[in-house]
Amino acid sequence: MGKTSRNADISRGTKVVDFSVGENGPWRLTIPRTVYPPREDTELLAEALYSLDIMPSLAVEIGCGSGALSIILAELGWEVLAYDVNPYAVASSRSNVEEHALSNKVSVFEGGVGENNWSIPEGVKLLIWNLPYLEPSDGPLILEPIEEASMVDIPNGGWSSKLIGTAENHKEDGFIIILLMRTDPESPSKREDWLSRGWSCRELMSLRIADEKIGAFAFWKPGSGIGAVTLDECGSTMDEAIKLAESGWQRVRADRQLLGRGRRGSTWESEIGDLIATWRVPVNKESGANHGLIQIAAGSVISKGIGCRVKWPNDLIDASGKKLGGVVSETSSKEKGMRVGVGINSEPRDVGGNEASGWSETLGKTDIDAVFGIVDASLSGILENIPGLPVLGGDKLLEISWRGLSTSLSEGAFPSTASGMERVVGLDTDGGLIIESRGALSVITDVDELVWLFP
Repeated sequence: MGKTSRNADISRGTKVVDFSVGENGPWRLTIPRTVYPPREDTELLAEALYSLDIMPSLAVEIGCGSGALSIILAELGWEVLAYDVNPYAVASSRSNVEEHALSNKVSVFEGGVGENNWSIPEGVKLLIWNLPYLEPSDGPLILEPIEEASMVDIPNGGWSSKLIGTAENHKEDGFIIILLMRTDPESPSKREDWLSRGWSCRELMSLRIADEKIGAFAFWKPGSGIGAVTLDECGSTMDEAIKLAESGWQRVRADRQLLGRGRRGSTWESEIGDLIATWRVPVNKESGANHGLIQIAAGSVISKGIGCRVKWPNDLIDASGKKLGGVVSETSSKEKGMRVGVGINSEPRDVGGNEASGWSETLGKTDIDAVFGIVDASLSGILENIPGLPVLGGDKLLEISWRGLSTSLSEGAFPSTASGMERVVGLDTDGGLIIESRGALSVITDVDELVWLFP
């Protein structure tokens, strides 16, 4: 704690704000003119905190500003370490925390991510940050100078990339990060940067404000950082996955697979260097998530992670329609959940007389461990049960699936049936493809009824 923050005078140019979140509050906050006051983004992040069901312990807030979110965390039972680089924000937070009789729960410090030698304190289970997302500008200031500096993102990955490096060194079991990020237009801080480093991501809630969209996102390491079972060789990772426990985030990968199978038991050909893995995932039937929908959603998030496309119902393809991988799901009457198998070519090749693609054409020369990390985090983001975080239901998986399929459709891909060219208009809750033909709607459930054409 430096002299500036200790002696900062917040009495000049202050305003008093009553901040509420739904039926919670109001909290009366005294805020200097150089400190970012609670706005819609603060409220959205607060709503995300109320949606969590995590046993309170030790939390960190970066960029605490007026202290509103730290106060909420404290009232939810958390011990809070709050940080801000703005000395007036530090003084404001301390004053407001004291005013709400929470000084025994919240400690406020000057500093944070990017400061020399700053690290996440030992024992921290939750970190929150309303990330700066304003674009740097050479024009007139929109906010007060110190306030503007605290809300402007930085190029080359944004402040989010600074946090990733720090978070990688924090080995606390069950550690979760909640970030407020702008997704439209996209800010320098991107969810994909976390995914590429093997961090799972789940959207908790979002809000559109005029021409901007913001969202609150949870990030964590899949399986609490415990890696997959790895095999030099096996018959099929699908069969090996049956041996895994049904609890936790379980997956098995192999360097070589002798009896790999694809859709309807067809042979899946792979080579050394390809990604071959199977995940054993839970299925919450009450959520409306079924096997068909999970398979398509899995393909959608994987395709986004590795920069390719997904073709209904389970193929991973490049922009020209060449297949580079696939997703297949299996279950049995003895299983509580399902197994999701993923195979992805590392390099382009001829497969059964057909020209196939590989991730080298979408990701470049990327190491297989990095590709597995991306796929693992992608699947974990929609399927892993994380204590305290909401489970994705059928409606959300349907949205994710349709968003993935729409990428190819928007680029001119379309299916053809025996009746001619068809127009895809959606997916049903079982993962069936809804098409329109001559004004009538029908649902396709058998991929053999379709021939896909690509521009």
